[in-house]
Amino acid sequence: MISPVTYDYYEISFILIVAAFSIPISRKASMVYIPILIVMGLIFGPLLGFIKHSFAIYMLSSFATIGVGMLGLVIILYYESHNFSPRILRKYFYKIAALDTIGMVVTAVGAGIFFSLLTGAPMIIGFIFGAIISPTDPASLIPTFKKLNIRDDISGTLIGESLFNDPLGIILLSIGIGILAPNVSYSSFFTLLTSHVGLVLGSSSFLLLEIAIPAAVGIAFGFFIIYLNKYFNFESLLIALTLGIVLFEFTSLEAVGITPFPAIIATGAIVGNFSDKSIFWNRETNFNENLSFMAQSIIFILLGSILTRTQIFNYIIFGFIISLIVIFVVRPVAVFISIGLANMGKNTIKFDTRTKAFMSLVGPRGVVPVVLSTVPFVLGQANHIPLLIEYGTIIYASVSFVVLISIILQTIYVPYAGRLLLGERKH
Repeated sequence: MISPVTYDYYEISFILIVAAFSIPISRKASMVYIPILIVMGLIFGPLLGFIKHSFAIYMLSSFATIGVGMLGLVIILYYESHNFSPRILRKYFYKIAALDTIGMVVTAVGAGIFFSLLTGAPMIIGFIFGAIISPTDPASLIPTFKKLNIRDDISGTLIGESLFNDPLGIILLSIGIGILAPNVSYSSFFTLLTSHVGLVLGSSSFLLLEIAIPAAVGIAFGFFIIYLNKYFNFESLLIALTLGIVLFEFTSLEAVGITPFPAIIATGAIVGNFSDKSIFWNRETNFNENLSFMAQSIIFILLGSILTRTQIFNYIIFGFIISLIVIFVVRPVAVFISIGLANMGKNTIKFDTRTKAFMSLVGPRGVVPVVLSTVPFVLGQANHIPLLIEYGTIIYASVSFVVLISIILQTIYVPYAGRLLLGERKH
């Protein structure tokens, strides 16, 4: 008789082994590994039953109280921000800022309207869905751009957008949850602000504070790590120092109700750009790269596994429709509005219509929507919120399809779109 604990560890070991096979399969198929991981999750989860639905939900949203999703996101964003250059941020700041504010809000509202129209859900539920799928995924973008000779201004803007819009998606979800269920601890800081200054001013203040405070904390901790290592030289245990401080940032900011991810991105960017590039810093970067890759693999396999056969059959048509709407309607509208406004600024590089059209077709969804997809369902069950319980399942099922379809489609058509709209060629 296998105990439940033993069976759980069998499932964990199985997920890791299956994840390893995604690389040779993706190499043979000449495509990125992420859709392969999701398909593997679907095959070994709902179709064959090796990974249980309840286990996948638990691992993604409740393991160690916060879930593998959130823990993995800490590692992924910390590593990804190592590679982001402050020069790119300064050069394309207005466009990145427009995409990550106006573009995100337009995406959340636009996707929310279509979701509500198609499902009959209240608009606030639609907004929650829109907030979840609004972040794009740098892990999916970077490999694509490496294969194409995309201009630096375009790739820099899109990668910058995708890196910094992850925290914005989380903040927008907090606003949606706070409006729907103000007494839930998930949005306690938002509720506190809006109770004193009203919804509009409270939402704006919440957005600014949730970016500014953790970003300042992250910058301070980034330089603290560099100077601490300069004087004590932690050598091979530099990895332990950086991960320990990043997890401390995450835990401390979460404890006071502030989104920690801008802090983690800021710390990673400072460490990646201002460290002395010794062999120990190179080891730290390589270790976090591998850890980030493994975290992504686990998250995407669990994404496929959280669906049941019934949910697949019930929501596959709706998932396909809402995915196409997000990719070909909502994303283009958001990009044209936000870049159009950014082009109005003085001393900024102007993007023409063909460039905006290309950018509007590039925006695959990935890790952050996956991690956030189960939040409404889990919060609904934990706090007995009827609307979140009722629509939680269709939200995470729809997000699964949006992520899978957006990555597969954009892997196929982005090279052709680049050649057609920009005249780019493969290396």
